[in-house]
Amino acid sequence: VVFFFQAEDGIRDVERSRGLGDVYKRQVHGILMKIRYENRTSRVKGLCFHPYLPWLLVSLHSGTIQMYDFSAKQLLHKFEEHSGPVRGLDIHKTQPLFASGGDDFKVKLWNLNERKCLYTFSNHTDYVRTVQFHWELPWIMSCSDDQSIRIFNWQNRSCISILTGHSHYVMSAYFSFEEDLIVSSSLDETVRIWDYSELKKKYSSSRGSSSRPSEIGASDVTVKMIMDGHEKPVNWATFHPKKRLVASGADDRTIRIWKYQDTRAWESECLREHGHNVVCCLFHPRFDLLLSASEDKSIKIWDYNNRKTIDTLKRDTDRFWIMAAHQELNYFAAGHDSGFIIFKIESDRPPFIRMTNNAICFINKHELSVHDLASGKSTQVTTLRTEEDKIMLNNYSHSFYLNHFDNSSKVFLLNFRDPENRFELYLFPSSMAPGKYDSKYLDVGQAIFTQKDKICAVSYTHLTLPTILLVQISVVAVSLKKKKRKQ
Repeated sequence: VVFFFQAEDGIRDVERSRGLGDVYKRQVHGILMKIRYENRTSRVKGLCFHPYLPWLLVSLHSGTIQMYDFSAKQLLHKFEEHSGPVRGLDIHKTQPLFASGGDDFKVKLWNLNERKCLYTFSNHTDYVRTVQFHWELPWIMSCSDDQSIRIFNWQNRSCISILTGHSHYVMSAYFSFEEDLIVSSSLDETVRIWDYSELKKKYSSSRGSSSRPSEIGASDVTVKMIMDGHEKPVNWATFHPKKRLVASGADDRTIRIWKYQDTRAWESECLREHGHNVVCCLFHPRFDLLLSASEDKSIKIWDYNNRKTIDTLKRDTDRFWIMAAHQELNYFAAGHDSGFIIFKIESDRPPFIRMTNNAICFINKHELSVHDLASGKSTQVTTLRTEEDKIMLNNYSHSFYLNHFDNSSKVFLLNFRDPENRFELYLFPSSMAPGKYDSKYLDVGQAIFTQKDKICAVSYTHLTLPTILLVQISVVAVSLKKKKRKQ
C-alpha cells in the first residue's frame, strides 16, 4: 500500500517555511484561513474591496494608494496626491467613485474610471482616520483626531453636519447597514451610537427647496447611547450587517460585543485572547463569526456566540493594522507592516462524492443531501450536526468518502479539519431515506476506507511526520445499527 501526503494549497508560508514539519503544524493551527494572494509593500493602513470587480484598494503609510486586480495578481494604478499616510478608504457601491482620508487633514473624492481626484474636503484640522460612503444618500462620513465626525455631501461638495462629543481622537465612524445610526470609537475609552434620522429628514426636505444643505447643523445628529465598558482607548467599532450588534476593539486587548435596543445598549460578550492592542474587528457577512486584528501580529476568527477562537493566523514580525471583507464574495483582506494578504475562510466547493452514475451526495453547511443528476433535484437526507455546533461545517469538513467495499448499506466517512482533528462515521440505509441518523466521532486524525471493515487514519498530534493508524469499524457499525433498531 502506498500513501501520498500533500500540503494544503495556499496554507504553507513559502518564505518562512522550514520543512515538512512546518507544513503539518500550519495545517493544524490554520484550519480555516487560506491565503490566496500576498503582496509586499510599505505599511498598509487602509483597505477596501470593489463591490463587484476583483479590485482591492490599498492605502499605505507612505501616502500612496494602490489599486490591485487580485484575480490577475497585478497592480493596476497608483494614486499619489496625499502628502502623508492614508488611513481611510471606501468605494461607492454603485458609482465609479472612492474616497480617501489621510494625515494631511484632507478627505479626497476620486473617480475610478478617470483615475483622478475630483475634489478635496479640507474641513478637518487633524489626521483623518476613516471615511465611508452612505449606502443610499450622497454622503461621505469621516472621523478625525480633531475629535469630530463630519458628514459631507459629495454632490454639492459641502459639509452638512459636524458631530462633536468625544473628548479624544475619534478612531472610527461607520454607518449602520439597516438603520439611521452611526457608531464611533474614540481614545476617550467610549463607543457611541448616534441617531441621524432628523438629519436625513431635513436633507430630504431641503432637496426640493431653496435652503442650502450646509445650514443643517450638528443638532440634527444626536447621541443615542454611550458604551463605556472598555478599560483603555477604543480603536475600532463596527455594526453587524444584519443584527443589532456592535463589535469594538481596544488597547485593553479585548473585543466586546454590544447588543442595543431603541433606548439602551449593554455588553453581551467579552473576547480575551489577544496579547496586544486590538486595532480592527469586523463581523463575517454571512456567519456568526468575528474577525479581529491585533498588534500581537495575529488575526483571529471567533465564534462569538460560544466565546471561543476557531482559527488564528500569526506572522513572525509584522503587526496587523486593518482588515476588510467583501460583502458578496468569499474574500477578506488584512494589512500589516510589510504588505497585505487576501484570504478565504470558508470552502467555496462543499464536500461531495458520487454514489452512482446518476446520484451525488454532498454537504452544504450542516445538511447532507442527495442530488439526482437526471432530474436535477436535491433531497435533504439528514442534519449532520446539532444547532449548537453547526458553525461553518463547510470549513471544517475537509473530505468526504463512501465505503464502496460495503454494498449492503451506505457508510460515509467525513473528515474534519478542526482543532480536534477528527472524523465522523455515518451509517445510512441503501435507500438514503430522509431521517435522523446516529454518528460516531473518532479523534485519531484524517481517514479513508481501506477495506469493508477497516479505516486507515493519519494522526498529526505530534506536529511531525504523520502516524498511520488502522481503525476497526465493525464495532462502530454494529453499535449504530443497534441504535437505529431501538428507535
